[in-house]
Amino acid sequence: MSKLQFSIGILSWKGYDSLRNSLISYKKNGLSELTNSKFICLPEYNEEGIEIAKKFKYEPILIKENIGILGGFKELAKQMPKGPILLLENDLELIENRNTTANQIKKSIDLLAKHNAIQVRLRSRFDPGEPFVGVIKYKKYWSNDLLSNIKRLLRPSKAEKLIGTSIYSIQNPEIRHSKYIKKLSNEFYLVSSSNLNWANLAILVDRDSYLKIIIKRAELTKSKHYINGFKNIEIELNSTWWKEKKFKILLAPGLFKHNRLSHRGY
Repeated sequence: MSKLQFSIGILSWKGYDSLRNSLISYKKNGLSELTNSKFICLPEYNEEGIEIAKKFKYEPILIKENIGILGGFKELAKQMPKGPILLLENDLELIENRNTTANQIKKSIDLLAKHNAIQVRLRSRFDPGEPFVGVIKYKKYWSNDLLSNIKRLLRPSKAEKLIGTSIYSIQNPEIRHSKYIKKLSNEFYLVSSSNLNWANLAILVDRDSYLKIIIKRAELTKSKHYINGFKNIEIELNSTWWKEKKFKILLAPGLFKHNRLSHRGY
C-alpha cells in the first residue's frame, strides 16, 4: 500500500521491553511501512532506548529528564509535522494484520477530517488489554439490575458521561443508547465528549488542535492528583469543560492492545 499522510509518535519513559515488543508488532503488521514520519520521545533516555529507535527507523527525540505524560506528549507533538498524528505509549501492541491496519488507519484519517473530530480512538474494542477501568464503571451504572438503576437515578450526570464506553462493553450500543451514539460505516462509531472522557491510549488527532486545545487546556487546569508527580492529560480533561464542549469523538474497531512488559514506564 502507498504511504499515508500521517505521522507516528511514541512516548517511552523507560519500559524498553514493552517498546521493543510494540515496535516488532508494528513492523510485522505493516504500521511502520505506512509512513516515513516516525518518532519516539525518550525522556530520561539511555543508550538502549536510542538503539531501539534507530533499529526500527524511528527518529529519537531525546529529553534528559522525566517530564511526565503531558510534558512528553507535548514535546513529541511539537516535533511532529502538521496534520494527522498517531500518538502511542510504549506498551501498545498492534494485534491486527496488515490489511486491517492499513484500512483502519486510512479510514481514521478520512473520518478525523470529515467530522472535525477531536480524536479517533484506536485501542481494540475486542481485545483492549488491561486495565480498562471505564468498562467496569459503565457496567456499574448500566447493568440491568436494581443497584444500577439506583445509581443512575442518584447520579444521572455520571451515568450519562459513561454512555460512550458502552461501545467497548455491549453489543449494538447504538440501539441501547440511540440518542447518544451513531454507528458509521466499517464498524466506526461517533459520540460526543459529553458521553466519553478523553483517552491517551492509541489516538489519532490533528497535531495543531491537539497542541492548541488539548495540551493547552491540560496545562491551564489545576490537577486533582498527579502521576509520578506530573499531569497526565486524562485527569485534567475529566471535567465540566470537556463535557460542555461536545467535541466529536470517533471510535474505530481498534488495532492496539495494552500489553505492558516488565518495567511499566508510565
